[in-house]
Amino acid sequence: MAVKVLIERRVRKGYEQLVWQMLRDLRGQAVRQKGYLYGETWRSLDDPQLFMVSSTWGCREYWDAWVTDEFRQRMEVRIRPYLRRDVSIRVFEEVASFSADGP
Repeated sequence: MAVKVLIERRVRKGYEQLVWQMLRDLRGQAVRQKGYLYGETWRSLDDPQLFMVSSTWGCREYWDAWVTDEFRQRMEVRIRPYLRRDVSIRVFEEVASFSADGP
């Protein structure tokens, strides 16, 4: 089942362009990964230092493989000094059916 990954990064003021370029490099490599389906990068209108990356993967295992990818790990280390706080990563699955009583 496909998963949607939401990643939020709060960038230190003055480093927005640099981080944006690194995020583009990350996405350029992500599109080459097995199971990558689609992605977008957004910047908040209310908080220009807030970036949100949304990506869709064929299944959780494809995302997990990308998380541990050597290129991705190196890029995360490069980005980290320019962030105001830790990265927030949330992984979601599509809700095929929903009951108020639970799954």
